[in-house]
Amino acid sequence: FRRQTVSDLSRMTGLSTRKIRRKLVAAPHETYLPLPPAHPVVVVLDTTYFDAYGVMVFRDPHARKNLLWYFVQEETNAVYLEGLEALRRRGYVIAAVVCDGKKWLCESITLVYPVHCQFHLLKTVTRHLTRRPLLPAGQELRRLVLTLSRTTEKVFVSALDVWHERWRTFLTERTTDPLTRRWHYTHRRIRSAYGAVRHTLPYLFTYERHPAGHIPKTTNTLDGSFSQLKQKIHVHRGLNAKTQQKMVATILIGHPTKKPTENVY
Repeated sequence: FRRQTVSDLSRMTGLSTRKIRRKLVAAPHETYLPLPPAHPVVVVLDTTYFDAYGVMVFRDPHARKNLLWYFVQEETNAVYLEGLEALRRRGYVIAAVVCDGKKWLCESITLVYPVHCQFHLLKTVTRHLTRRPLLPAGQELRRLVLTLSRTTEKVFVSALDVWHERWRTFLTERTTDPLTRRWHYTHRRIRSAYGAVRHTLPYLFTYERHPAGHIPKTTNTLDGSFSQLKQKIHVHRGLNAKTQQKMVATILIGHPTKKPTENVY
């Protein structure tokens, strides 16, 4: 949690640097699930990556606690669903799940309200259109998506329908290869951006339809903690992956008021 080198720890404890390193290697992984609260919880999901692995985190944004995490090589819907089921087995009653931009994840979540992160949708649209689209249709679509955080579902859907009607013919334009005679849509990037918006539309305003649940509209609670996590890891760069994972797990636990009494993984 601070800028302590092995030499610093050696001076503080009176132990040799070799013994300090042996203790770090022998330290167990600390992973635990906090006891479930009496009320339903909202779970925010996201994954961040380091050089050799990623860490998938399930977080309660209201309590600001990380409930569960997995070290993964690849972010998959199957592992996300496995984590949600692990929380249910532990006794958590999940009211809603806020997802990142992982494709088909919202559709795979059952029994609870899925929410697609609005910020991740903006990143997806920007990936297709860039920050400064050249064509007016792309410029208008990006400006519309930028209003997500301050608009309502009714207003946004209406504006999206108006945009699509205006550019309907433009979106169906085709280009034919003179050699192969095969065709493709001329404005594929704009079509892809619009498709992403239309596909996620049922999950963008879940928080508005269920206001009593205080459901966040983004995964920002995890994005901020990931940024701090990487800063702390960077201070101790040079650790091997196994020791680094122990450090990540310790930081994700944070400073619980009581020492966890049960390691479940």
